[in-house]
Amino acid sequence: MNYSVQQAADKMGLTTYTLRYYDNHGMLPYVKRDENNNRIFDDVDLEWVQIIICLRETGMPLKKIQHYLQLVVQGEQTVPERYQIMLEQQQQTLAEINELNQHLVTINKKVAHYADILINKKPDSYEPSNIANKNPQSQPQKVL
Repeated sequence: MNYSVQQAADKMGLTTYTLRYYDNHGMLPYVKRDENNNRIFDDVDLEWVQIIICLRETGMPLKKIQHYLQLVVQGEQTVPERYQIMLEQQQQTLAEINELNQHLVTINKKVAHYADILINKKPDSYEPSNIANKNPQSQPQKVL
């Protein structure tokens, strides 16, 4: 199936400006043009866009994505370098997931704490007013 820039942008959740940027910077090497020089995207082009979106959302810089996509176009002999690029991105993404999971543990504890307060109608022991009433000479404590 063929798509205009607007249709492709809508389908991929991007702006037309972003799609044009990717094409102008050689990241979509197979996009065709119609008789009026308008870009025509097909499903294969949208697969390339999806790869770009994936790599961007995992924090890969555009220059590195451009380099990776150039290697893909160059062919089989670039597989070792492409493998290294993807391996590094995998490791970075796994580290970010680990960090987010650690944050989620803390958030889950707070959700459980507040749920317990709400369900059992308990006072919140972390409220600054409760802490201040227990020890008026103490400095205000950080709200957790």
